[in-house]
Amino acid sequence: MTGMTRRSLLGASVLAAVGAATGCSSSTDKAGSTSGGATGTLDWWDHFSSFKRLNDDWAKTQSPSLKTNITHTYYDASKATQAFQLAHQANKMPDVYSNVIGLPLPALVSGKWVHEVTIPADVLSKLPKDALTEGITRLDGKLYGFPMFSFRQSSTLVWVNKDHWSKAGLDPGNVPTDYAAFKDALGKLKSAGIQPLTLAIGADGGRIRDQVDDLAQAAGFPGYQGLQFTTGEYAYHHDAYVTVIEFLKELNDDKLIMPGSNNFGVVDARTRYASGAVGTFIDGIWCAGGSKALAPTIVDKLASGKVLVPTQGMDAWCYRGRPAATYFVSADSKNPEAAGQLIASFMSDDYQKGMIEAMDQPPLNLDLVASSNAVDAYKKGVDFCKSNVFLMPQAIVKNPAIAKVDAQRKPVTPHVGNIVQGYLGGSIKDLKAELKKLSDATAADRAKAFQKAKASGAKVAEDDYVFSDWKPGQDYGAAK
Repeated sequence: MTGMTRRSLLGASVLAAVGAATGCSSSTDKAGSTSGGATGTLDWWDHFSSFKRLNDDWAKTQSPSLKTNITHTYYDASKATQAFQLAHQANKMPDVYSNVIGLPLPALVSGKWVHEVTIPADVLSKLPKDALTEGITRLDGKLYGFPMFSFRQSSTLVWVNKDHWSKAGLDPGNVPTDYAAFKDALGKLKSAGIQPLTLAIGADGGRIRDQVDDLAQAAGFPGYQGLQFTTGEYAYHHDAYVTVIEFLKELNDDKLIMPGSNNFGVVDARTRYASGAVGTFIDGIWCAGGSKALAPTIVDKLASGKVLVPTQGMDAWCYRGRPAATYFVSADSKNPEAAGQLIASFMSDDYQKGMIEAMDQPPLNLDLVASSNAVDAYKKGVDFCKSNVFLMPQAIVKNPAIAKVDAQRKPVTPHVGNIVQGYLGGSIKDLKAELKKLSDATAADRAKAFQKAKASGAKVAEDDYVFSDWKPGQDYGAAK
């Protein structure tokens, strides 16, 4: 899952911390091959829990064909960023790693995180026209990041346990879509003695931040991550954000959210859902695969619903940018050619089928999902995203030089997720004022980044963020 923010390091010795981070994985977390004829090694790290078995097996099957001993290591998403940062500081990055760092591509290149990746032309020809974008996967014409997933996805679908919902007299095949009906359903679960809902509100707040961004779009916010498409202005204090967070507060105050959720990371919350301890969980399209990895018996109990909207009849429209990089080749790699070959192998039919059946983020080609062996709840989620998630306008697509601005941007905290934590916990009293501070701080950070980029010669303007011709409910500027 992409878009996580940088986490601060813990102040420990970098070499000692890297040793702890990489050494704590059990033998079951690694897979490799010692096939005869192999020359050299290739380390591959990622944070995709749903793909763990697929990737373990793929490392074994690709080792002979690449004549390289491939070792695959999985990291929990909540630990991956720190592990990768420490490894980078120690010059011990794996050859291939997933995009979890949270830095824009120019910063990854200038910070010597990435190596140019070479992909055969026949593999590149399989990608949609919008898949490779200057400033996102390419920089100065060079390919640095390889995308694997469709942008038509969401982190904020409603997942329910069919047994629990049926016990409460609810129809798991018809999950309510508006706030009032959803809250009423949670109340019925509670009355039936079932813990109604959990959310991943805790850890660094990254997941609930992403979900509030989604919910705000569905509530009518005309932009992404606080940035309004038509004006280019930051407006986290928009009524849509206030409406969403006030609704979460209402659910929390009415004790419809599982106690402890304010401290739950993604795996903590999903484990409660997968184990049957809770009736409802708001999670991404990848929930089916992630839950199966935690508790295989949950698969037969999975049902899914749409992104929630404030009032019945509203369109649950969301917007996403062009596909981000999924995998990089590390600048530390001693075998970048083999690393590129491994990444290219992910576009093979066998791996693509494995991705879909693992039920994580959907692949670039969503047409493969309908005929797959994925469960109906996953297919239903993909169908929703195909119809309701649209390509958004992006300054970096309008003007690739914006990459030089992005390279100067800094994480702004407290972000939306932190504000939700504080508001639900009671430490924040004036929600709109706090959101206005975030709008102002984010705008100031961008203005400072603009100054630095222009001073270095970048041809950029504030108008690069303004898309007055944007219209809701349709793809913006998609390649024909």
